[in-house]
Amino acid sequence: MTDRERKSMSRAALLLLGAAVVRFLATPGPSEPPLEDRPSIADSLLVAGDSVAQEKARRSRPLEPGEKIDPNTAGEEELDRLPRVGASIARRIVEDRDANGPYASVAEMARVPGLGVRSVERLSPYLALSRARPASVGLQRSPAANSPGPIDLNRATAQELQKLPGIGPALAERIVAFRNERGRFSKPEELKEVSGIGAKTYARLALLVTARR
Repeated sequence: MTDRERKSMSRAALLLLGAAVVRFLATPGPSEPPLEDRPSIADSLLVAGDSVAQEKARRSRPLEPGEKIDPNTAGEEELDRLPRVGASIARRIVEDRDANGPYASVAEMARVPGLGVRSVERLSPYLALSRARPASVGLQRSPAANSPGPIDLNRATAQELQKLPGIGPALAERIVAFRNERGRFSKPEELKEVSGIGAKTYARLALLVTARR
């Protein structure tokens, strides 16, 4: 075989090899759909944008006349619909409920960080409790009282004070001892002067007690 023939055969072999490589690269893999059938990045962004817009619409939907939200069952999106309750407070309500259990009364929502007694009072017309411990247990009065309502710190016995959320026998006795030593409570806020009652405990009790002279 001459040199010319060998060179011709080498060129032909290289051409055949190149054609095979090109065909292999151009053939789509069996598991990949055709390029035109694959979802584009723009399509994915549109779907994500629609989801965000829908969630925002649900959160911003105002309450219907007479509609109430149950803080013991509502999710973040529903709680966010309450007047002047943003996404962060709605999330904290759910986190507090999961950590500490359902609310026995609307007043107990004051334990949520960022919600004070005044905020809870403002929200109370829009709230309705269900699946909670009976709130009426904490609202029983001393026999000396003639009308229903919050427990009177100036008349309640230690046993009656224990019906308040978070008040055990020892703390109830301290309240009675404080009253005996210092005289009658002039206002419910004086409870915070009793050893063992801090701001968080008082926030749970604020709407459940009174101090009648």
